[in-house]
Amino acid sequence: MNWTKLLYIGIIVLLYVPMVFVGANVFFPKYTGVNAYYHGGYGDNCYSKYPYPENPSEVKRAEIDTRQRECQEEFQLAQQKFEEEKLAYEGPKYVFIALFNLVILLLALFLPKLQDSVSMGLFIGAIGTTFGATIRYFDTNSKIGFAVLVVTFFAMLFFINRKKDSFIDWKK
Repeated sequence: MNWTKLLYIGIIVLLYVPMVFVGANVFFPKYTGVNAYYHGGYGDNCYSKYPYPENPSEVKRAEIDTRQRECQEEFQLAQQKFEEEKLAYEGPKYVFIALFNLVILLLALFLPKLQDSVSMGLFIGAIGTTFGATIRYFDTNSKIGFAVLVVTFFAMLFFINRKKDSFIDWKK
């Protein structure tokens, strides 16, 4: 087995995968980092301030309960709206990642001057990143993303069939 080839493939994959995801976050920054989760003004007016009254009257207790329930319902509606907007935004992000990986896969397939370890590293990196993005953005239900994924699948089959002789020869 040629350990140098395997090392080069590993290095390419280890750098390629995060490069694509960081690039996607750079070009689609809206729902990344601290903005990935809904933090809206929940709790500001939902709970009584300290110190709580020791024995609130039933009217006061009912008023507090009603206010808390209304706040929780408002929060749930705002959370649902946020999640819907986030999914709508992440659909194009997934398409970007999948298209980028398809382009890299096609370059690895059709550029004749690439070393076998480079084309294999790009192939494994593109397939691994596409798989990771598909798992991460599965809920976006992107039709375009699905079409790109189907094309990527057939390009992967073509790559394996065409480059099967340049895969690592484990017998050496």
